[in-house]
Amino acid sequence: MSSKKESLPHGRNVVARAIEAVEGYEALHGRFVRTMSITGKSSGTIENYSRHVASIALHFGRMPLDLSVEEVHAYLYALQQRAKTPSRTYFKHTVFGLRFLLKSEGLVYEHLLLPSIRAEKRLPAVLSKEEIWRMLCVAVPLKFRILTAMLYGCGLRCSEVCNVRLRDIDFDRRMVHVV
Repeated sequence: MSSKKESLPHGRNVVARAIEAVEGYEALHGRFVRTMSITGKSSGTIENYSRHVASIALHFGRMPLDLSVEEVHAYLYALQQRAKTPSRTYFKHTVFGLRFLLKSEGLVYEHLLLPSIRAEKRLPAVLSKEEIWRMLCVAVPLKFRILTAMLYGCGLRCSEVCNVRLRDIDFDRRMVHVV
């Protein structure tokens, strides 16, 4: 037995199930996707937020807009207590997806008191001299080797390296002027 729903990717499968199971969800989902698209959300964000909001709708069997503060908090708590603890990203997409849904529907989302997601403070990875040397040796054309050296050695972003002009380099003082 092959259905359209089975051939869809996992994220879309959840959305399709929510559309089938929750009355009125299809219209809500359409408005939600349209608003995200208009506001410039990436396709990945649209898919993630859609999947997480659909999961909430399926969990409760009704529209996410009709949930009480206590129900939302209970759902978020249940997510954290699962045997397989969800990643911070999974939890973040659930919270942010619900926030964006409420905001896009003209509802004040602050009344839900959704938790803020703090960014993890991680130290940057520092390569050894051997790793840097291997990375530079792999870059075959001299142009790529110079770009790689400037990215790592000067700590520049890709766009900054791409915009460096010859006149921005002070060879005597061994400095690069980044505009």
